[in-house]
Amino acid sequence: MYPTSRLTLALIVLPSLLTAQKPLAERLRAAGTRTVAFSVKARPESCGDGSTSYSDGLSGPRTRFYDGMLLTHGPWDRRLTPCDPGLMRVSVRMVEGVPSWMRVAVGPLPILGDTVLDMGQVSTRDAGEFLKTVARGGEGRAAVDALMPLVVLDSFPRWELLAVAARDSTRVQRYRRRASDLMARAASGTLPGESIDDDAADLRREAVYALARKKERSEDPVPQLLDIARTNSHRDARVAALYSLGQTGDARAIELFASMLRGR
Repeated sequence: MYPTSRLTLALIVLPSLLTAQKPLAERLRAAGTRTVAFSVKARPESCGDGSTSYSDGLSGPRTRFYDGMLLTHGPWDRRLTPCDPGLMRVSVRMVEGVPSWMRVAVGPLPILGDTVLDMGQVSTRDAGEFLKTVARGGEGRAAVDALMPLVVLDSFPRWELLAVAARDSTRVQRYRRRASDLMARAASGTLPGESIDDDAADLRREAVYALARKKERSEDPVPQLLDIARTNSHRDARVAALYSLGQTGDARAIELFASMLRGR
């Protein structure tokens, strides 16, 4: 190769290499005001249809997120789309270099349109640093949204961060409740046995949920819910108690979740 050709090739390749070496957060800030997306390796237990729904893997593939809303499909529900493994894509709306909101997709990812700047696949470390910074240092909806992809991100130490988020009294209730709900569902996955769907199990679950609603009558249901979650002989009742505790955001509940998830 002639010296001139080598110089021309270097001038073409070097800028792209320098851009790729920049941290993800810096590249996103440089986008200004627009929607930006990146993909990253997801945990093997997570799955999705690539666009409209995904499972974070904490409650099985029949529990799906639809644009941030959680829905559990019964065995009879024919609306459930296939849940396939794949990369996680995080779409971020940047406003003057600051994250405004995020959306998550998992599975076979479609090609994005021209209105979204696709940064391609990034390392789990780079994605984790960006998401952690937004989750703990960001404001508003973006901070809440960042908690979900941190759960799905492969090999990320998630439970300690979520426990800190759930205990953070400086944050709005929605933020703390999202963190505690994620921990509650993960804690339920540590219980031995399998869930049962029959009339008796339904009655047990309804009894637990009725107990949880005592909070509306100025009674403290947390001690009883903690006792059920720890000692009840029925797995379905324990799961219902953990889910209900996740909605309270109570410090006693967070400590129980943290102890159940320690080392996982």
